[in-house]
Amino acid sequence: MPGTFSNLDPTHFNIALLALGGLIYSYGLVSRFIKERLYLSAPILSVLLGVIFGPFVLNIFDVESWGTQDIIVEEIARLTISIQLISTALRLRSAYPFRRLRSLAIMLGPLMLAMWFVSSALIYWILNIDFWVAILIGAVITPTDPVLAATIVTGNFAEDKLPSRVRNLLSAESGINDGLAYPFVFLPLLLLMQSPQEAITAI
Repeated sequence: MPGTFSNLDPTHFNIALLALGGLIYSYGLVSRFIKERLYLSAPILSVLLGVIFGPFVLNIFDVESWGTQDIIVEEIARLTISIQLISTALRLRSAYPFRRLRSLAIMLGPLMLAMWFVSSALIYWILNIDFWVAILIGAVITPTDPVLAATIVTGNFAEDKLPSRVRNLLSAESGINDGLAYPFVFLPLLLLMQSPQEAITAI
């Protein structure tokens, strides 16, 4: 881990983590009002606050000055997904995946494969890019984002319009499919970096 953060300014990064913790705590205090009165989801509110506190408005946080941009985006994405996965797991009952094994198997098996093929085909057809690049992009967008999924399965509106079994199933599926998408992502990466014969030998 020390090598991972070697290109980050620890002072700025720690301040950002402190601000993120304060944002999460503050949002928890007023989340019901924001969702039910203002109809703003957490991701939309986060983007708005990022624009306000970023270099284009108040310039409190200038992410580009922290270090390597790729490392910063990667670590922030990891932190965001980790927080949301923990939140999703806490909302579900104990051993929920085993209680809904058949439904999850259908969503994470044939439906996920179908989503991969359809997304890749549309990207290949619309963007007219290399086949394996289209397959890679399709694999990236196939998993349901647990952050965005949380916006449609939580709150009074979701509780009124969606049965609890549907909300819990969507939450569980969005939390599990990120890890299952790894083979979909690494297969086209392997074929982009090596010839098919070398890739088969490597496998």
